[in-house]
Amino acid sequence: MSINVPVHDLNTSYNINIEKISHNNSYDFNTIHKHNYFEILFFEKGGGYQLIDFDKITIRDNSCYIVKPKQIHLVKRNPDADGLLIQFTQEMLFSDSFSLLKSFTKSEIVFEENFLLSQYFLSQLNGILSIQKSKSFYYKEKTIHLFSSLLYALEEQNIKLKSNKSINNLIVKFIDLVEENISRLTVSEYAEKLNISTKKLTQIVKSELNTTPLKYIHDVLVLNIKRDLAFKELTHKEIAYNYNFDSPSNFSIFIKKHTGLTPTELQKQLVLQ
Repeated sequence: MSINVPVHDLNTSYNINIEKISHNNSYDFNTIHKHNYFEILFFEKGGGYQLIDFDKITIRDNSCYIVKPKQIHLVKRNPDADGLLIQFTQEMLFSDSFSLLKSFTKSEIVFEENFLLSQYFLSQLNGILSIQKSKSFYYKEKTIHLFSSLLYALEEQNIKLKSNKSINNLIVKFIDLVEENISRLTVSEYAEKLNISTKKLTQIVKSELNTTPLKYIHDVLVLNIKRDLAFKELTHKEIAYNYNFDSPSNFSIFIKKHTGLTPTELQKQLVLQ
């Protein structure tokens, strides 16, 4: 049986919120849930684990993790695990160039067990928090300015520690298009929207993501189907229809091919997680 997963909104006056990780939460973070906002967690003291889109991630000392909108999330932290978190909405992003906030980067782990980076970013957050609490003139504008600096610093660390290169802008556009049009466009139609050839798109995706456009599209589709199978009160037929399958049988064939399980078997496995 599927679970109706709670989806949480960010209710602040300007969509940026900073809290201690150990604060009294308004919902049960120990159970699986989703956010309609970004959450970046800086653990000074680790212990326990998180589940982010079905990936079990150990919480380590002096580490940073990102949870993005739509992702499945659960936190099972040790009682003494703590740090600071910042929550913000898409509206607070003054640029769409932050690769660490894109779904394709697998940037749930930004850095781990790095004391100097941890102290630097915790200091940044405490600075923002002090301005928020002061309610001084222009405190919202000051907060947004410091927040933008924090995101740029995180992006620089993400590039430095992981890829040592910036992300091709065409890849960013391709990923955004896939998110917007899951299972509704062919590879050639994506290439057409990007004003490049299918061959060029294949070359760029291979170079940047080490996969093919079709496999990436299928991976995104499978992830979204998993989210629906596990947490929405929809029948398999309704899910198949939502993702443009022409029949429930073809939907089942697709799931079996990509997961080795039938939709019913996959659903049971996901619920048990």
